[in-house]
Amino acid sequence: MQQQINVNASAAPPIVRCQRQFSADSDSMECIPGWEVECLQVTPGDLAGCSVDLHLPSIQLLYEQYRNATTYHFGANPADTVSLGIAFDMEGDGLLNGHRWSDGLCAFDARSGLDSIVPPTQLISVVMDRALVNEYLLATEHVNLERCLSGGPAIVASGRLARRLVEPLQLVLAFSESVSPEASAVGARMQLSVLELLGPHIAAELCAPASAKRQGPYVDVVRRAREYLTECQDAPPEIGELCAVLGVSRRWLQLSFNEVLQVNPLTYLRALRLGGARRMLSSGGAGIRVKDAVEAFGFWHLSRFSHDYHALFGELPSETLRRSGGLA
Repeated sequence: MQQQINVNASAAPPIVRCQRQFSADSDSMECIPGWEVECLQVTPGDLAGCSVDLHLPSIQLLYEQYRNATTYHFGANPADTVSLGIAFDMEGDGLLNGHRWSDGLCAFDARSGLDSIVPPTQLISVVMDRALVNEYLLATEHVNLERCLSGGPAIVASGRLARRLVEPLQLVLAFSESVSPEASAVGARMQLSVLELLGPHIAAELCAPASAKRQGPYVDVVRRAREYLTECQDAPPEIGELCAVLGVSRRWLQLSFNEVLQVNPLTYLRALRLGGARRMLSSGGAGIRVKDAVEAFGFWHLSRFSHDYHALFGELPSETLRRSGGLA
């Protein structure tokens, strides 16, 4: 007898749908409900984007578009969830926990966290209750997703596969505009449709034998470096000091950053500090001046700061401050 899968929450929450626009000088990029993710612009350009966030009883469907610049996302997806990402129209290759990532399908869970380089792209993320998706896949596809993701993310680079999945998921997002927030039965049916769409591809492609290449040690070094640098970004260490703190050689530090982020440690630290300065200048706080941001984030050469700031964001720090209503 076929096992019945319960995709209805016992006390289904309302369907929630929201849209937003974001840019490099807004905090809205990091305000995805349930996610603990920070975002850092790492290449020059006028970063802009938009998103649609749909919450069904046990599934979150999130469409995001990033334009003009590459960003680095780090943190964790919601606890007790599995996240699938369908990327399309990506400009070049990205990285997901040290693995090459492009148009196609990927999956990861909270055990591995998130360290992702995202070029300009469109992305649909499907965040599923871990117990729900594992139960569904065991019963319908006879695969153990928990085991498939035990060693880190699973990635299938296939633009053709991405295109097959994107259209029906976009239809779900579009249809949700006309659904009453209290229509829990409709939400559960939409949720089941998403599982039925993704299940066969998870089984046939994501749970295929993974590459033998392991990126775990590189990712660990980058995460520890990031945590340390975040704590002391107003007094950045020299490379030798950072190597000593982490207990790694200069070559291993360089290799780790190149493999995981495609930038060297100094470039990453400069982008981190410049991003902090931009948020400060964009806040529009009373009396804030460019020199306040220079001093707050450890820059000692004003003209070099202005040059690097303009190279990354396409405008001078004084222009950012002027737009926010501050004093240059």
